[in-house]
Amino acid sequence: MSVPVRRRTYKPADERKAQILDCALRAFAEGGYHATSIADVCARAGIGRATLYQYFEDKRALLVALTESIAERIVAAVRNREPLEIPQGFRPSREQAVSFTRERIVTVLRAAFGDPSTIRLVLRAGRGTDGMVDTILRRIDDVVLEVMEADLRAAQEAGVLRPIDARFVARFLLGGYEKVLLMYVDEDRPIDFDRIAGDAALLEMCGLFKQE
Repeated sequence: MSVPVRRRTYKPADERKAQILDCALRAFAEGGYHATSIADVCARAGIGRATLYQYFEDKRALLVALTESIAERIVAAVRNREPLEIPQGFRPSREQAVSFTRERIVTVLRAAFGDPSTIRLVLRAGRGTDGMVDTILRRIDDVVLEVMEADLRAAQEAGVLRPIDARFVARFLLGGYEKVLLMYVDEDRPIDFDRIAGDAALLEMCGLFKQE
């Protein structure tokens, strides 16, 4: 894997650690964890191996720390989203329901998958590489599913949605989002979150059957 070699510069410890993690994210996402070496990460960061080993014991420790950092950011962003509250008896129009759902979807997608390298690491490059990493990645899945289920159940309780299995629907939708996001990344296209959320909202609220 050909990577740009950065000129070595001094950085405070916290900045250097963050830089190493960022370079590792790009390297693992592009080349895969197993094919990426410590030397690849060092070349991107413009540091020697000795500097990297001051912060991380080995490549596995680097991957675990990187995944933990990503998980903390995603979990915080998703959980800080305002909970869905629908007044009892409120009956939104089709346009209102689709518009509102689109905004909720965009919020979660941008919070969890705003960066293409993060998408590739979380959804593909990091999975199956290490038991600890898989546990951390499952935490992301669990939190995203938790907020999606909460939205569906709130809408059910308010009488806006028909009776559904909220757990099944949340997993079905999340799996679809993940596949679509990976398609954008694999095809090297800019991720159009608004388009994804718009089509998903129409599908979620109106289904596929053409109606007058």
